[in-house]
Amino acid sequence: MRVTEVVFHENRIVRLTVEMPDPERCTTDKVPHLPRMLFRMFPHLEHHECDNLRGYSFRQESRCTEIPHLLEHLIIELQGQVSPHSGLSGETQWNWMVDPRGRFHVYVQYENELLVLAAIRLAEKIINALDNRELGLLDLTDDLDHLREIARLGRSLGLCATPVPEDIPLA
Repeated sequence: MRVTEVVFHENRIVRLTVEMPDPERCTTDKVPHLPRMLFRMFPHLEHHECDNLRGYSFRQESRCTEIPHLLEHLIIELQGQVSPHSGLSGETQWNWMVDPRGRFHVYVQYENELLVLAAIRLAEKIINALDNRELGLLDLTDDLDHLREIARLGRSLGLCATPVPEDIPLA
């Protein structure tokens, strides 16, 4: 998985273009170890709300969902781990009649520009390390400390927003 584009929009929403190198392997049912390992590393993901057609919890949905959907939730989780926020949300979309198969668009709300950019890069690193079973590439304690420092820097530079209203459309 590779984040190929990051675009900041109005209303504190960032849009990511995510490319999956193997379009036949872009859902978690093809890589069931990925959500299992992610939930072990971040047990609070269990409490994420997930708006899906079946009414599943995020844990249930994660068993057969798009890998960029996991990325969306992980970016929100990482921001929440290091900086209090007011219920950020996201959305994952794709249209393979318009885009090449394997391209996704992930929208995520944020309150701190620097923090969300760092959270995007860290989430991408985590998903890829878990997918490739290269856990030695991760030092979560160090990475989360780094995110905390970035959150503090963003606050000191005034790059934080007031709480994001929940009714802002993402797309």
